[in-house]
Amino acid sequence: MRRVFDAIEAILRGVAVALVLFMLGVLALQVILRYAFGFALSWSEELALLGFAWVVVIATAVGIRRMAHARMDLLVDVLPARVHAMIERLIALMMFALGVFLAIAGWDYVIETQGSRSAAIGFPIEFLYAAAPSFGVLIALFSLERLMPWAESLDD
Repeated sequence: MRRVFDAIEAILRGVAVALVLFMLGVLALQVILRYAFGFALSWSEELALLGFAWVVVIATAVGIRRMAHARMDLLVDVLPARVHAMIERLIALMMFALGVFLAIAGWDYVIETQGSRSAAIGFPIEFLYAAAPSFGVLIALFSLERLMPWAESLDD
């Protein structure tokens, strides 16, 4: 199972890198066209925003898997190993609950905004808002991984 989660993370990291490169290309094109040729693209900002939303979701989910997010370890680290492990499991359960909530609430929002189109390009706005339920699913998935028997080795 660990290999499956590693593969998911590798794919997510590859997608994030591709999106960042895409955003840089679109924004560089916008700057070049605006300042060198006096022509502004109407769609570059919208595509960059879409890419940015997804990069944030992906990078944060990978950070959660790696436990690289901001947290206070001072008290937990001085507790006995057994209590420390119980608190880590409790944190994983609470993060799982947060992920489930975000997935459900985010999906509801996607459904509510279904049929809306972006202003400049006219792409379905669900592409942007789908980031929220996707983030919830990834948080829930990686939190469940933290509850697996091999989870202690994830921090190595």
